[in-house]
Amino acid sequence: MTREPDHNQTLIAAENGPVIEADDTGLVLRLSDRVIRDIARRIGLPAAAPDPVPAQPPSAAPERLDAALLGDIDAWDLQREGEWLRFLAHRPGPQGARRYRRHASGGGIIAETPGPVLGLLSLGAGRRMTTFGGAPDFPHHVMACHVPDEGEPDHLVHGWRNRGADTLLADALLALRHQAHRALPLIVALPVLLPPGPLPPTDHPSVAAAEDQLRRLAKLASALEKPARLLAVGIEIGHDQAPTDATQFHAEALGWLDLIAARIPSRDLGQPRFLMVADCGPWWAHDPERNRAAIEGQHRLFLRPGLHDVTPVAPSYMFAQDDLGQPTPEAMAERAMIEAAALDSLLRRQPWTCPLLCLAEREGRTVRAVFKADGPLVIDPADPFGAGPGAGFALARTTAGITGVEIAPDDPQSVLIYLDGPLEPKGGAEPRLDYAVGGPALGRGTAHPAACGALRDEWSLDRGGRTLRRWALPGSLVIR
Repeated sequence: MTREPDHNQTLIAAENGPVIEADDTGLVLRLSDRVIRDIARRIGLPAAAPDPVPAQPPSAAPERLDAALLGDIDAWDLQREGEWLRFLAHRPGPQGARRYRRHASGGGIIAETPGPVLGLLSLGAGRRMTTFGGAPDFPHHVMACHVPDEGEPDHLVHGWRNRGADTLLADALLALRHQAHRALPLIVALPVLLPPGPLPPTDHPSVAAAEDQLRRLAKLASALEKPARLLAVGIEIGHDQAPTDATQFHAEALGWLDLIAARIPSRDLGQPRFLMVADCGPWWAHDPERNRAAIEGQHRLFLRPGLHDVTPVAPSYMFAQDDLGQPTPEAMAERAMIEAAALDSLLRRQPWTCPLLCLAEREGRTVRAVFKADGPLVIDPADPFGAGPGAGFALARTTAGITGVEIAPDDPQSVLIYLDGPLEPKGGAEPRLDYAVGGPALGRGTAHPAACGALRDEWSLDRGGRTLRRWALPGSLVIR
């Protein structure tokens, strides 16, 4: 049960907003138009037949103009309709010749698209906000409506001049739809930088920046006479928040999701869908306890996300890093492909489940690790990230070691970890089973962090000569 900013409590919600709410006087039930018509029919009230085409308000006829006003671009059939210049053009990108529009006051050229204006809100620190030069592949379908830089005009909508996690995700999602000859929507990327350190409080500038981005999205949609919908909220938290305790980090993460969800007007933008990349830290991470707190805290969030719709799309250990611990351009593109595949599955109401450690139980000198997964698990013999002979599994707070691992013959979603001795506690703490929690910092030039593994499922995606896999998420559990 969630509490809205206007003090209503949402009991049941759908993608387009609350269905059943409670206020101080009782329950509030939101009914569909079809149900309202059926009620009217049953009690004998006259009901107007639904009009499949919205009525057009009276307006002035479009004014035809010379396409040369747009500059030296391949455009024709220029018309002014209200505050918009509309025209046909052949523009950069794979979408081909189609109709475009630009606001009469200036700003970016946007494609004429069906359906609502979609927003991609993103909150993260350095690795999430890494950018590279260059426009998006779909430069008129992937737009921005952020506050302009000092000295630049504040137009309603802008084009992007760089590539980041959100523009790449929008590009990848549009590419999937383009290849399948599906509708290409207008997507507005809304990145918000989080400061390093603890998650920011309610009055932090990053929270105000997120709210401002959402207001600008709604303003753009209103100017286009379209509804606005929030496609997803990308969250990347973990190592950069410098957690010292997994329990505290889990509680703070849930509070942060509560805060963001409360700032999103769900009646207008829909219920927030959170996408997360499990942060395994940079290759130079040198604080084992801090790494453990971050990974254990994230693992608890994936297992117990509260009332939020949280989907972990991939572990960050699968994406290569440069000498500064930032994702490389190739890794950014791969992450966007994975995120797009996950989001496309969710939009088609199909599950997306990275293998997730759910139970660790002892069986003599064997530990059985049970995972939640969409299919059979595989220990990749190529070990592409250098996880070692344990495939990323390790024991903590015990004197026992690991001699080998294999997929359980009786359960393809379980892994058997063989021990070299009895599972005796160390230091009075309960023994734990780790996966991709990591160890000492690696040397310069290492492409992947020490917190990595070699466990995946059988899903794959071939894009641009690269085969992407769905790798298991990092996690740690007490052995029962």
